[in-house]
Parts: sequence; structure tokens; C-alpha cells
Amino acid sequence: MTPVAPLAGAPSEDLEAALGVQGQLPPPQSGSLVVADVTDLGPSLRQIRFRGRFLQGLRWAPGQDLMLRLPQDGEHMVNRRYSIRRADPYAGRADINVVMHGNGPAARWAREVRLGQLVPDVVGPRGKITLDPAADWHLFIGDDTYLPATLAMLEALPPAASARALLEVGAPEDEQPLETAASAELEWLHRGASEPGAPEGLVERLERLRLPDGRGHVYIAAELRVALRLRDLLLARGLARGQVSAKGYWVRGRPNAQRGEPELPS
Repeated sequence: MTPVAPLAGAPSEDLEAALGVQGQLPPPQSGSLVVADVTDLGPSLRQIRFRGRFLQGLRWAPGQDLMLRLPQDGEHMVNRRYSIRRADPYAGRADINVVMHGNGPAARWAREVRLGQLVPDVVGPRGKITLDPAADWHLFIGDDTYLPATLAMLEALPPAASARALLEVGAPEDEQPLETAASAELEWLHRGASEPGAPEGLVERLERLRLPDGRGHVYIAAELRVALRLRDLLLARGLARGQVSAKGYWVRGRPNAQRGEPELPS
């Protein structure tokens, strides 16, 4: 279990006030961004920092994302969505993290991206899965692709909140630090020789996990079939559908569709 450092300048005791959303998600905007920084956070994770006018004054809820239009080949473009790891609306900047698996359009773009590069037609913030202010406790379950959203949401929780996260990465070198004011436990699962998207690690850990008392909320994102299996396990244990927010971020062995969302093979 990774020690969690307390967050300096703790957020408000009230979750809705801490999020600045007041129950209504901010509308998406669009514009061009410039790559301001590129940092490797581990063997499999690259952080890309953007600057742009439309990020100034940006209102976003932790868990939301930016949609980028990236080159697929010499003629076509595809949409890819990346969770906002952090944003500074005063400085007009935002960070995303890209998992460097495979050779799809996003991984190729992230490997080749350069400082000062223009990224046109970015849309955001997008996404409807964010923190539930009415939950007694919060549980996050996901793979590498869910790290940015999970860490952003954990950091937004107020001191009175109780949270736990089960996150699967390739190796200990892929673990990321967390600072939060909440009472949080962060558990890392290491795939080792297993392929990304294999269900065993997260499924077996969830089967052994004792859920807290009270009405909590569980947030899941991973390979699509893994995410659905985790959701079904929780529903079988008695959680209501409204307590489980599950999303497939990708599909094993298949690129995401043009709009950026995964599709199961027919």
C-alpha cells in the first residue's frame, strides 16, 4: 500500500464547493493548444502539458477529459480522449498523461510530439463521470489509462472524505505519487509478464475486497471487457446501478473508433 501524503492547502470540506461545479458540469469549449512540456513519468506513461487561450478560466470537474484530433495517416484524422490530470486556469495550461502501449495513432503521436507543436481543434472538458458528492465512500478501480482521472479525483476530495483506489500498472516504476487531503488508500497491482487488458489482477483483487458500510460510489475504467466484468461483480454484490460508474477506455487487440470511443468486435 502506497503512503498517501496530505495535500497542502486542503480543499473545502464540502465536495460540491471543492469541485466548483454546483451539480452542473461545465460546457465544452474548443480551440487550439500548444505543447509546452513533455515529461516521461515512467516506462509506460508520458505527460504532455498544453497551453492555450481557451484553457484560461477553464471550468472542469476532475474526471473529465480533452478530445484531441490526431493524425491517423497522411490523409485522415481520428479523435482521442485523454483525462485532464491537472489544470491551471489562471496560467492557461493543462496536463494529460498518455499510456505508451502499442502503435496506435495516439501512441505514435505522443512518441513524436515536440515542444511548440500546435494541436488544433481540441474540445473539452468532456465526460460525465466525476465525483459523487453524496457518497459515504469512494472506490476507484482501473488500469494505467485510469491513473490521471483517478489521481485528479482523489486530489479533489475534501478532508472528511474516505477513499480507496486499486490501480493496475505494468511495474513498480509506473506507480505515481499522490497528495490528497482525504483519508485515502492507494493500492498498486503489478501486471508483470501479463498483457495489458488481462482481467485476472483487478477481478481477483475486487473479489477479495471488503466493501465499507454506507452508501458508496465506485468508479471503474479499464479495458472494455474488464470494466464490464468489474461492474457486474459489484452489482452481484448488491450495489445499485447508480452507485457504479463504469467505462471502457479501450479494447484489447482493437483500435478505438474514429470518435475516440472503444467498440467491441461484432
